[in-house]
Amino acid sequence: EQVGKVGVSCTQIPLLAIEYEPPRTKSFKTVESSLRVDAVASAGFKISRTKLGSMISSGDVRVNWSLVSKSGATLKAGDVVSVSGMGRLKIGEIVTTKKGKYVIQLIQYL
Repeated sequence: EQVGKVGVSCTQIPLLAIEYEPPRTKSFKTVESSLRVDAVASAGFKISRTKLGSMISSGDVRVNWSLVSKSGATLKAGDVVSVSGMGRLKIGEIVTTKKGKYVIQLIQYL
């Protein structure tokens, strides 16, 4: 067996024998009035909604690896928000308060 002009040999190993380090994360909660991508991501990355809105219009924000064109896009539990140069957030549990606001658990990848 070869790869290019170099001879190689392969052996099959069990999947559990692979050493894997899970990604480092930080979890925190925030209270938001809506589930809009600009509101949740600005709270997660600690920047203003205006600045995040300009990043959305310039194509620097993705939800579930798809480009977001409107800042009013609604998020749901399990979505992954990526902002170029800032990092990645995963939306955890979403709970509604008595006043109609949302307590959102955010998981930030470090």
